[in-house]
Amino acid sequence: MGKTSSDEWPTRVKGVIVDVLDLGIDPGELADDLSLYSSTLKMDSMTLLHLLVTFESEFGFELDDEDVMNANLDTVRSLVDLVVDVAEGGRGAVAAGPANDGLGG
Repeated sequence: MGKTSSDEWPTRVKGVIVDVLDLGIDPGELADDLSLYSSTLKMDSMTLLHLLVTFESEFGFELDDEDVMNANLDTVRSLVDLVVDVAEGGRGAVAAGPANDGLGG
């Protein structure tokens, strides 16, 4: 995966949303201010989790649980902002790699 510029991130994130939710629309048709819980997206907690895991896999980073909990994810833009912040190192991104089991050794 090559380096993504700041203005490409919204399209890539919206592309994942469209694919995961099987919306059958162009990612550019997703309005930034569209509620994640609207009748268009029909988001629930399991769908959001699926999206977050897909972002991690697709973009090669891990989202910090605390950042997700504090992100006030309510619109497409808020989800895009979270991913962009982590991808560009602004939030608690964790490099993808072996899981830490917390045992210290």
